Amino acid sequence: MYFFFIYGKKKTHIKSDTNHEYVCQNCNHSDLDVHVYREYFHLLFLPIIPVGAKEVKIRCNNCEQLKWIASLEKHYEKTSRTPFYLYTGLGILIGLILFAFIAGLQGKKENILFVENPHVGDVYTIKHEKKDSTSYYFFRIAQIEGDSVSVYHNNLIYYGYVSKFNEQDFFMKDEKFLFTKKMLKEMLEKGEIDNVDRDYGVYEGFNRIQ
Repeated sequence: MYFFFIYGKKKTHIKSDTNHEYVCQNCNHSDLDVHVYREYFHLLFLPIIPVGAKEVKIRCNNCEQLKWIASLEKHYEKTSRTPFYLYTGLGILIGLILFAFIAGLQGKKENILFVENPHVGDVYTIKHEKKDSTSYYFFRIAQIEGDSVSVYHNNLIYYGYVSKFNEQDFFMKDEKFLFTKKMLKEMLEKGEIDNVDRDYGVYEGFNRIQ
């Protein structure tokens, strides 16, 4: 399967006007047609952001001769507003960044609440960092007795972040580890607990225990 991106620069018309303040030296008529254009960068034909300077084209409506009037061009470059739609892609990008930031904050708050109030079945994504590598594995809460929390360890180690099990992975019911709630909070504060899943479905594979 091949993917390709259509990107580049395009030019769009942003303003039209008729000016009667200047006289055409060719026909002595004061009837100038003014058009302003702006280039923009696009991706998949979606405007991302305007680029370069505005372009002003002036033509006499009577003799149709193109005119180059510096003061008039500067006036229209200054007064012609760039349409907001040319910032569509930039707006979407900023929106996605804000969404990811807010979602990250919400996820951190949720992790704190889940670790402070653990439930049987909660799955912890554990992040283990060495000098040159980072690995991930999973705990699933098997039993809670007072301040003690016993967990199942999963079978595989992952050397990249994952949010669901490999098809061959499962939790090992014959191998349990014991923690206190305080220890789990400390692991979360240190960043060792990277994420907590609760109310997950079959897709994640966290229900597989052997």
